[in-house]
Amino acid sequence: MVDMAAIAGFAASVRTAVEITKAMKDLHDANLLQTKTFELTREIMAAQSYAMEAVAAQSALLERVRELEEKIAKLETWDAEKKRYELKPLKEGVLVYALKAGMENGEHPHYICTNCYEDGQKSILQKEHHDVGRVVMHVCHRCDSEYFEFGHRHEPPRGRPSGRRR
Repeated sequence: MVDMAAIAGFAASVRTAVEITKAMKDLHDANLLQTKTFELTREIMAAQSYAMEAVAAQSALLERVRELEEKIAKLETWDAEKKRYELKPLKEGVLVYALKAGMENGEHPHYICTNCYEDGQKSILQKEHHDVGRVVMHVCHRCDSEYFEFGHRHEPPRGRPSGRRR
């Protein structure tokens, strides 16, 4: 926020400096002239100090405006990006965001994480096969969410011994 005290102090110092300068023009006493010169110097330094405070406050405001404009740009970009996706079931009870038909823009079909989507992030789920339980799942490497494809179990390779002896 603009430091109104700094601006008011600057204006008061400049006013005082002008008054001192006016008073100095009619002085003929060297000692009194020297005293007024010191007063004038002090007021000019005070005005400079207030001006620097105001410049620092303005600089901080400009930085904040830049940050907010950057944040708005990111939100607008994400808003356009998220319109390309729709919530779809991966399997019953497991929802993911999938690219809408016709919105591929040269990308391969993929799913994105629902948690990351809600956080304003696009995190493509990676399909992984886990031998434990032989389950297929989609994993978000950003937030570590896992989306299981229940019922998509791998069949054991054919011709493998069943474990029984003859």
